[in-house]
Amino acid sequence: MEAFIQTLMKNLDKNGYPTKKVAFDLETLYERAEDKSISLNNVLDELKSRGVDHLKKGDRIIFKPAPQPSADPFGPGFAETLSGLGPDFLTQAQEMMGNMDEDELASTRAMVQERLAGMNDDERKTLFDQIKGMGLD
Repeated sequence: MEAFIQTLMKNLDKNGYPTKKVAFDLETLYERAEDKSISLNNVLDELKSRGVDHLKKGDRIIFKPAPQPSADPFGPGFAETLSGLGPDFLTQAQEMMGNMDEDELASTRAMVQERLAGMNDDERKTLFDQIKGMGLD
């Protein structure tokens, strides 16, 4: 399996990964893995553990860097961080979200909803007051 992964990684690199998302024909990858008696799904799981994520879309598979775990943006110090953001914050946030695929957007929405639901009334009020103060309401 390791040799198959290394060959796949060389092809990804040759096509601009990780700077670019790279798409390959899904059926071809399944056939090549089957020829070597390897499960493509196991290969994809191993790649994900190494930071290479994928999205199956129709007859293509798109490889992209896996999202990096980051500190909880709604954790301690969130209010202070929010109050220190500059006027270009909204533009940067819109740009960042514009570069996300559907799965990343859904995940972000779910995280925000979960965090808002977990806040008490005072925390929510403080957050929305800060948003209003930034002119983002």
